[in-house]
Amino acid sequence: MEPLFMKPTYKDYIWGGTRLKEVFEKDSPFEITAESWEISTNDAGLSTVKNLNGMTLKELFDDKEKREEIFGIKTKDMERFPLLIKFIDAKDNLSVQVHPDDEYASQYENDTGKTEMWYVMDCDEEASIICGMKETVKQEEIAEIIRRGNIRNNLKQVPIHKGDVIYIPSGTVHAILKDTLICEIQQNSNLTYRVYDWDRIGKDGKPRQLHIEKAIDVIKQDTKYSITSTNHQEEVSKNVIDGDYFKVDSVKIKSTYQSKSNKESFEAYMVVEGNGIIKTNSKEYEIRVGDSFIVPANLGEYEIKGELKLLKAYL
Repeated sequence: MEPLFMKPTYKDYIWGGTRLKEVFEKDSPFEITAESWEISTNDAGLSTVKNLNGMTLKELFDDKEKREEIFGIKTKDMERFPLLIKFIDAKDNLSVQVHPDDEYASQYENDTGKTEMWYVMDCDEEASIICGMKETVKQEEIAEIIRRGNIRNNLKQVPIHKGDVIYIPSGTVHAILKDTLICEIQQNSNLTYRVYDWDRIGKDGKPRQLHIEKAIDVIKQDTKYSITSTNHQEEVSKNVIDGDYFKVDSVKIKSTYQSKSNKESFEAYMVVEGNGIIKTNSKEYEIRVGDSFIVPANLGEYEIKGELKLLKAYL
């Protein structure tokens, strides 16, 4: 068994830019590329495995005879691959939005909820995000604020910096704002309820659809987002997210990082800085910023060499 290297699916949403092609050398067919869905079994954007003759990750996960050895014991009884991992180039503001929790999504959408995290790969010095509503807003006031069209004046804007990790539980009003390059790790769901879209016109010449009533149903004023910096100088693997749906480590390497796969779970890696190689018992593979790959649960010992920074997501 060897690492599984991913080929993404691309999205050309109107707020996207050109850095995914220019910085990561992605082969997107779009001039404007907002997102690359790096590790995905979601029907809205399937990624494929380069070194398995283009088999989709979904096809591989659905092979129950191989699932446990590749994806780990914890995935044995899962109906779908649990994560969706993207790179996002926000040249302009994303919509102000909210995602439902599992209970609401199951009842009304036949889907799972969406808790997510962002890693800030790059941003302007004055960059910020929207994360929640102002502390003065009470839960019982949210519906009236939204229906009056006054949500923009009641949003909490938070400064961000390169290397920050932001955890966004379901139910949190949020938005990635312009001139920000993000790696996003989330539950495997594409459910998004737009609350406000900056009075923007879509590609069809009409305002983009909002989902006001569903958003009102799921917004929670008491969700606990968090921001953690990973700008440490030392060579270290540090846990930055320890959530109910996934765990994420920031892995900073200056020379060599040695590890061993865990039979409980696969490990999904995203290279967010630098370049190097991953070495297994039999082969070496070059890796660079913008690459994504999966270490199968039964791979065994491996090492990563070079000067680079990665995110490692696992169950």
